[in-house]
Amino acid sequence: MKNDVSSDAELKKAEQDAEQVEDRREQEAEAAQEPEQEPDLRQQLDEMKKEMDRMRDRYLRLAADFDNYRRRTRQEMEEVRRTAAERLLRELLPLADNFERAIAAVRSELSDRVITGIDMIYRQLLNILGQAGVEPMESVGKPFDPAYHEAFEEVVTGEWPEGTVASEIQKGYLLGGKVLRPALVRVAKGPEIKDQAEAECLDKEDGSNE
Repeated sequence: MKNDVSSDAELKKAEQDAEQVEDRREQEAEAAQEPEQEPDLRQQLDEMKKEMDRMRDRYLRLAADFDNYRRRTRQEMEEVRRTAAERLLRELLPLADNFERAIAAVRSELSDRVITGIDMIYRQLLNILGQAGVEPMESVGKPFDPAYHEAFEEVVTGEWPEGTVASEIQKGYLLGGKVLRPALVRVAKGPEIKDQAEAECLDKEDGSNE
């Protein structure tokens, strides 16, 4: 009987020892796995950081593209408005031309009161154009410039130097300092010597004076 009790005690102790050994093995296994999990966490954090960097770069690109689109759209709208305004103002210029011609043509035929009324309407039109930035161009007496003038013909005159605008056929206008409509002008040129004998005579006179 005593041997049986002793055997049971030894058996229980052996079982306890086996459980302790198993527990230590499990703890050692868990301890061995922990260093392997740490690199995995760092890798996940690195991937998340890279993804956040990609999303930030994408956001910055989208923001820049949107700013460019908004700026381009605003410029296009301004260009459309400017072009429409120029077209309207350019269409009003012939009306100003007709007023100017009418006043010059009937000034001697109509009463001063009527002329004054017509002139007031003409001045109102010029005032409206001026408020929109349109101003008449001064051309007579200035050197011919194809950027501002359109040559209708050349005229022989001693009043102006050659290549100078001698007179205007149609007034030119500027809009904001830029040409809205060039002036149609006559350009001065020097007198032509038609007779070769006269030219030779002049050459001889010049030689004798020397």
